[in-house]
Amino acid sequence: MKGRVLDIGGNKIGKRGLFSPPKENIEFWEYLNIDQSTNPDYCCNADNIPLPDISIDTVIMTELLEYLPNPKKVMAEIYRVTKNGGNMLISVPFLNPLHGDYWIDRMRYTPVSLEEMANEKGFTVKKLEPMGSVGAVVYDILRAAFGYADKAGRHIKWGKLLDKSQRLFFLLDQIFESQKKYINTGYFFVIQKS
Repeated sequence: MKGRVLDIGGNKIGKRGLFSPPKENIEFWEYLNIDQSTNPDYCCNADNIPLPDISIDTVIMTELLEYLPNPKKVMAEIYRVTKNGGNMLISVPFLNPLHGDYWIDRMRYTPVSLEEMANEKGFTVKKLEPMGSVGAVVYDILRAAFGYADKAGRHIKWGKLLDKSQRLFFLLDQIFESQKKYINTGYFFVIQKS
């Protein structure tokens, strides 16, 4: 990550997770989001980015591609605003329950579909890695199942037990590391505009 960074779908306010933007080699870190409550620099859809051509050094889009109604149009728009040699960092779920805004969770991507979409838009694939393995997949499914408790909250005790057994699932991931290519929670993808 360097220069002018555009974080598509990221939250300036109300961040989730532990990621903090790096400060070294960063000129500006800007956010594009359709949710005004996250205080984005650009409140709009990603298929019509209000920036000039070749103006962004790095684009980040984590856990968003699966929600987009027209991902190829978004990829073309990102290509337009990215400088030559600029990088795009993407993460997508694979074997994962419907999540987040589940009513618009549209798609799961395989490595082949990700590579084809990137190449079709003119990007070069620099890295494509699976995330998680058997343990992470099972954990995420159980976490989602226990997370949807009934009105009496009956699943809460199971959710707490699941949280206490995270090491078991981590161990399963290590045991089944060789299966990660086929059984995983998603993909981390780095592409570059040539």
